Amino acid sequence: MKLGLLTDIHEQVEILHLALCHFAKARVDQVVVLGDLFETGQRINETCRLLAEANAIGVWGNHDYGLSFKPSTEVRAKYSTDVIEYMTSLRPRLDIDGCHFTHVEPWLDPENESDMWYYEGLPGDRRKLNRIFNAVPNRLVFAGHFHKWLLASPGGIDNWQGDYPIRLHDGRYFVVVGPLCEGQYAIFDTVTSELTPFNVQEASLLRTMSSTPNLEFHPLDGIGREILGESVLTSGRASAASRVNAVQP
Repeated sequence: MKLGLLTDIHEQVEILHLALCHFAKARVDQVVVLGDLFETGQRINETCRLLAEANAIGVWGNHDYGLSFKPSTEVRAKYSTDVIEYMTSLRPRLDIDGCHFTHVEPWLDPENESDMWYYEGLPGDRRKLNRIFNAVPNRLVFAGHFHKWLLASPGGIDNWQGDYPIRLHDGRYFVVVGPLCEGQYAIFDTVTSELTPFNVQEASLLRTMSSTPNLEFHPLDGIGREILGESVLTSGRASAASRVNAVQP
């Protein structure tokens, strides 16, 4: 099963357009969101619309908590029915093809707001890693929240930083996907265990575009067409043959 992985969108709809367009071209079977769709609420309607049209499923993040987990009457009155419907469709956790998906580290409780805002730096020591790998039985755990690429095993943090594809054969891994709001996302194949990271090099331009009034963005025109031709997209594919097996024992 080929999964398109997105996290920390923070209403950056232009970059979201491009990632979803890429997923469609790559024929992913399922788009999975790892939380933090919300930023200010100004573009949450379009964010939810794009994800709903892509049939994306996922988990809520700390920024989504009030919209996704038992939203109050006041919150329901503030946002559209479509937003409430999509945001409340997000789950605390997901298991897909044996993989575990969560926004924060899996030992934290997504239904506890304090846990969702917990941050104690990278899980770089044995105590922190043990908490992660003892929390769930899954071989592979995917998360967001850290706003960076990260790969860890029970033995420690790998030096991989999302700059080339990796194949996660054997062993157990905790994978943090880079933030979409900075142009980063991934495709993961559950059959081959290959994780391919992508980076939109023009993400800063797209963030500027998102603040331009009355801008109409068409993902298959202009920049959208360029990304599908990979002129503003990097995945480390040129070195994939020699590096894709880097995590294999």
